[in-house]
Amino acid sequence: MFSLQKFFCRDERFFDLIEALAQSSSSSVKSLAQALVEPETLKSVDEIVQKRRKSKELNDEISHQLCISFITPFDREDIEALSSALTKISKTAEKFLSQFFVFQDAIQHENFKMPADYIKQSADILIEMVKQLRNKPNVEAVKEMNSRLRYCETETDHIMLTLLKTLYSNPNKADSMVNILATKNLQELIEKLMDRLRDAGNIVFRVVLKYS
Repeated sequence: MFSLQKFFCRDERFFDLIEALAQSSSSSVKSLAQALVEPETLKSVDEIVQKRRKSKELNDEISHQLCISFITPFDREDIEALSSALTKISKTAEKFLSQFFVFQDAIQHENFKMPADYIKQSADILIEMVKQLRNKPNVEAVKEMNSRLRYCETETDHIMLTLLKTLYSNPNKADSMVNILATKNLQELIEKLMDRLRDAGNIVFRVVLKYS
């Protein structure tokens, strides 16, 4: 089996593109986290739409380079899987903020500030994991980062499920049904976003193990 390090000297463009895609996806997630903390700053969803488009352009460029290049730093299916996973992060972040913008008058914004830090942490961890691919990665270090990514996902799910349980147990829930439905919709999108981040992290870890 060829080593990851052996391929590094052959073609750097894939690392440049994948890192740029990870940065773009992370930027979308951080915009989402910022909106959760300071919802008054969300005037429109145009900015995150542009970020999602940028991610799609990078994904398309990676696909194009795979078609014209005979040499890749690791297996083409791994590059495609990671590129696709990173692009889905931006798409999910855009969908969440679009829904958040629509439901902003129907929800209690304080409830959505709690998971914001875990969401931002996840984006930072994923970027660092992707950057590890360029040089010979330390398997244990990447494994530890992947574990932290899963921890953030678990904690975010716990926060949102606890919130929903509290809303449903409210004796006056009939008076706040719109809030409950809106919160449930957004909770499901946050869960999906964290799944996307975890999936991308798992792919990075799998690639590192494969070529270690």
